[in-house]
Amino acid sequence: MDKEQARFILQSFRPDGADATDASFAEALQMAVEDRSLGEWLAGERAADAAFAAALSQVKIPEELRQHILAVMHGEKPDDPEEDVAMDHLFHDALDEVHPPDGLRDQIIAAMEMQQDQPSGEITQMPVNEESRISWGKLAAIAAAVVLGVFSALQMTSGDGEDVRLASHEIQQQAGQILNASFDLDMKNDDPQTINTWLVSHELPAASSIPVNLQQMKSLGCKKIILPGDREASLVCFVAGSEGMIHLIVVKNDDVKDRDLPTLDQVKKKDCYHCRKTNWNVARWQDKKNTFILLAKNDAKHKNRLLQYF
Repeated sequence: MDKEQARFILQSFRPDGADATDASFAEALQMAVEDRSLGEWLAGERAADAAFAAALSQVKIPEELRQHILAVMHGEKPDDPEEDVAMDHLFHDALDEVHPPDGLRDQIIAAMEMQQDQPSGEITQMPVNEESRISWGKLAAIAAAVVLGVFSALQMTSGDGEDVRLASHEIQQQAGQILNASFDLDMKNDDPQTINTWLVSHELPAASSIPVNLQQMKSLGCKKIILPGDREASLVCFVAGSEGMIHLIVVKNDDVKDRDLPTLDQVKKKDCYHCRKTNWNVARWQDKKNTFILLAKNDAKHKNRLLQYF
């Protein structure tokens, strides 16, 4: 083993010493002990790794991260698809600025040619020079910075340019809080058309685009609700017999961030899910004017029962 091979191996040495018993690592470590320049390089490498780990340890993990990961593992739709789209765009734009080090292509081709010339069973390590090692170290740091920076950007407000519209998951959470508390209806009537006439007369979004089976259900009435930012929305309540109440929230599209929700005739099983924060079952859709959020209080295992109304 020569110095460059030892350097290549030691670049992968884990800080906890888990690789110390491996023969290749042991030989490389012994070379670092005996060779002053290699030892100094390893010390600097370990110091850089420690500094990078310390920097990452300062990053605050969002409280809802575990919940979102578990939701995806169970095949549930994320609460906020709009944030996922924003993250994808920002990450894509940031990575466009990252470029591989000069000479990488030539090194890869040279390593492939050397591998082809080797007898069967022997492995040739690609030569690693200091310039390439530093470039890839910078690349790793840039990639980490991109991830942390993008996440931080999504968490911060942007002053005068801030988007003050609400995401649909924020609306459903606010509506869930209202429904979990006691409230009075502004107008009581069992006729959906009469309810819509009242909503329009009060300059509120009407429940005009609703599932066909929901149209056949008896209504209790409606109510104006106020969302964050003093946005006005409509709440319409339906009686679902022994299954209890079903509530429809209607919000003007101008007040909603989401632009990728399905139309009424496109709602599928994946669009109905259980919100763990409010414990309401949810279905969402949009038409050209309004966003609709259907809510039903029920156990999570019955989360897809809202499909029966479409």
